[in-house]
Amino acid sequence: MIRKATQNDLPKLEELYFLLFEQMADYEPYYRKATHQDQHFLRSVIAEENNFAAFVYDLDKDVKGFAIVQMQETLPYNCFVPLKYAYLIDIVVEVGMRRKGIGKALINQVKIWAKENKADYLELQVLMKNKDAAALYLREGFEIFSQSMRVRID
Repeated sequence: MIRKATQNDLPKLEELYFLLFEQMADYEPYYRKATHQDQHFLRSVIAEENNFAAFVYDLDKDVKGFAIVQMQETLPYNCFVPLKYAYLIDIVVEVGMRRKGIGKALINQVKIWAKENKADYLELQVLMKNKDAAALYLREGFEIFSQSMRVRID
């Protein structure tokens, strides 16, 4: 079942965040590192401060995944249409529970939340090397909107 995250979920959220950061560090070791998420940040997200919301997938009182989303607005530049959008900050599912529909269910809950909060669209970023996540997002109706590029200066 999907529900809003509570402060009691903090230990599991921290565990899953470390898993996420570890995976991101494997994909991009020059730019990312395996670390723990800031507990103050997690507490503020759970408290729904700064337009955040956190959802967990709970299976028999054990959190198997989560999604964190934030309501944002387009930049106030003349060339942008002023829109309100939901930004999917992070989503992670326990390794042994992947490919069981949990990511899809979390994304659907985020879409519901975005609609209830009158968002014009839902946006996220994904590392190009994270092919499983990118495939999930494409299956769930996301489309590639822009491409970020960088070059290391050695």
